[in-house]
Parts: sequence; structure tokens; C-alpha cells
Amino acid sequence: MDPRIEYLASFIQENYHRRLTLTEMANAVNLSRWRLCHLFQEGMSTSPQRFLTRVRLEKARKLLATEFLTVKEVMNRVGMSDASSFARSFKAAYGMTPGDYRKAPNAPKSRLEQESASKSF
Repeated sequence: MDPRIEYLASFIQENYHRRLTLTEMANAVNLSRWRLCHLFQEGMSTSPQRFLTRVRLEKARKLLATEFLTVKEVMNRVGMSDASSFARSFKAAYGMTPGDYRKAPNAPKSRLEQESASKSF
């Protein structure tokens, strides 16, 4: 994998809570936005924006499971500002709303984690 993409993946994981634009991500690795998207898709099998969303949702899931924060506080901590978009994305990833996830005694893992767990058996 291109080392710039590896660097950007780490950059996203460290800065997910900030408002990251595609331009800022491209500047961080000295690439054009188009070239960044192409290389990122090639190396990570997803777009930079989807990777950022996945990182944010995973961090939100962990916060909901371990911290006594409101859903809005969790949403803000992970860098998301639109409540309906957050809830919709969270439900798509985990099969339930953030509020329901918090209430569930055995809250499910992400669909990606479920798929990789089923492949390992």
C-alpha cells in the first residue's frame, strides 16, 4: 500500500473528531483530491470520506457502551454535527439507533466485524 495512504489512515484515526475536509486530507499527503480518492480506494477499498465515517461510528459505538454521555454529546465528540445523519449512519452500521444501542444488553458489533467473525470459523 502507498505509504501516503497509510499515513492518511492514521491521520484520520487521530483527527476523526475534527471537521476534516477532503481538501485537508489531500493536503496532508500532498496529493490532489482526485488522486487521493483514487489511491485511497485502491489501497483501502473505500473512499476517504467513508473511512472517516466508519472510524467516527466505531468511536461513537465505544463511547455509547462505556461513557455516560448523551447521544448528542457522543455525536459531537466524534465530529458529527447532523443528528439525523448520525442516527441513520449508525443504524446502517449497527442495525439500531444510537439510543437503542446504549440500552441493548448485548449490543451488536458492526456489520463489518460480524462478517469478519463469521469468515474466521
